[in-house]
Amino acid sequence: MSYFNNNKKFKPYIQKPKDISSILADEMTIVSGDFYGIQKFIFDRLSTKNASKVLRAKSAFVQIFTEYLAKYICHKLQIDENRILTRNAGIFEIAVPFVNVDIESIQKDVDEYFIKNFYGLSGVVLTKVECKKEDFKDPIKYKKLRERIINSIQNKKFKKFNLNKDTQYVLNYDSGIDNQNLCKVCNIRKSKKEGENCDICDNFIKLGKKLSYEHQEELISSKEVGIEFNGFETDINLDKKIKSYVLFKQYTPVTFEELAENSCIDEDSGTKALAILKADIDNMGKFLEKSSVTSSFEAFDAFSKSIDNFFSLYIPKLMSQKYKNTYTIFAGGDDLFLLGAWNEILELAREIEKDFKEFVAGDAKTLTISFGITLAKPSTPISYLANYTEELLEEAKDIDNGKEVKNPKDAIALFREVVKWDDYKETYSNLENLFKDFDKNVTTATLYSLLKFCDMSKNVKNDIKNTIWRSKLNYLFNRNIDTKYHNILGKLSDSIEKHPEATKMFLSEFIYKRRQA
Repeated sequence: MSYFNNNKKFKPYIQKPKDISSILADEMTIVSGDFYGIQKFIFDRLSTKNASKVLRAKSAFVQIFTEYLAKYICHKLQIDENRILTRNAGIFEIAVPFVNVDIESIQKDVDEYFIKNFYGLSGVVLTKVECKKEDFKDPIKYKKLRERIINSIQNKKFKKFNLNKDTQYVLNYDSGIDNQNLCKVCNIRKSKKEGENCDICDNFIKLGKKLSYEHQEELISSKEVGIEFNGFETDINLDKKIKSYVLFKQYTPVTFEELAENSCIDEDSGTKALAILKADIDNMGKFLEKSSVTSSFEAFDAFSKSIDNFFSLYIPKLMSQKYKNTYTIFAGGDDLFLLGAWNEILELAREIEKDFKEFVAGDAKTLTISFGITLAKPSTPISYLANYTEELLEEAKDIDNGKEVKNPKDAIALFREVVKWDDYKETYSNLENLFKDFDKNVTTATLYSLLKFCDMSKNVKNDIKNTIWRSKLNYLFNRNIDTKYHNILGKLSDSIEKHPEATKMFLSEFIYKRRQA
């Protein structure tokens, strides 16, 4: 069964499954790794001033560390690296051709590394699941194997750093830290010298510059980014997935202030602001549980890698071609974290939603994608924006309030409103055409009145007095708006009545575009 649209537009991103026929053994162990706390790792305590220099590098580090660790495990177990089944978005699986695999010592190496360098804010859990060759041959058995792998990872996350057994882990923060010698990037570690950064943040900044090089792929030593377990060092390929897309200037990511400055619609109008976007696929767990995707390794491998390609390859390419004033924080697996000039991010969100629904096919056609988007000044703390945007995404996913509906979730949270994508797209399309000639003679105060009418329409059931919004709208047009715009009155009124939240979203964006720079 085909899960994706195999047309010219998406064909390069549809992955063929890995051929594992030669590496299957009668008895095996699937070793899995999952990098947890990624958002904390990337954002926590990060200063806004220097964030653009390291955000993408820290996200790339997640992918680099995942690849390094998979290779390190192969090295420790003395198996070939072609036994790595998958590695993307902070997750990997390795088919080890024997049982009784010792991963505890490797887990200890990993835990010590994250305790020492990142004070346990994040880490990687390692799990193992024993299986047989026939588990990969029988659809029912493979589906059960996938459930066992997922459950083992989830259970291990409740035992991070194995604190219930080991007592050697003590958080030793750098001593003698003050405002002069605290690293100005991470705000956690002590800088090498006064006014400088710590070694780890310097490594991130250097990695960020390497990500800006124009060559499609380059090698970087794991030691260059501070990863070396027991003398094991390896080269990592900085491929398109790791590089992703960031607007660079002279091998340095542009600042958030520059991205905001570039958001002006023209020289004398348009709000200068950033937008932060977080999105992920709705109900992926339920889909995998019920779909035939998890009935064979081949189907699961092709599906998961193709989904990852859409987020980690297709979207960054789209950004580089059409939405240049943007910045990839994280793109991979089934989720997305971007920021950039606010107007470009909103346009990009609409295109991503449309393209994703074109990309999926067959059973996967039921999959949808929800978004949380925040607009803010570039000086707003990036950690706050990350957490707030995450909350908006959760609001979008909770739009149905647990009700059984035909199309669950599939929503966008924006401008303090949450609506279904279909309602938003219908409203936006209708009003965009109506407002094309709505020139600057229409005052901002008038537009704000329209926002109030949307709020009144939303709350008619709560207060009967709000039904007066329609007569207020008619009065507003007759008194304050040129008669040449009166042709939009009926359709605008219908839109406010039918989709007040989506109408408010459109009007808010329209105001942002007209606001004086």
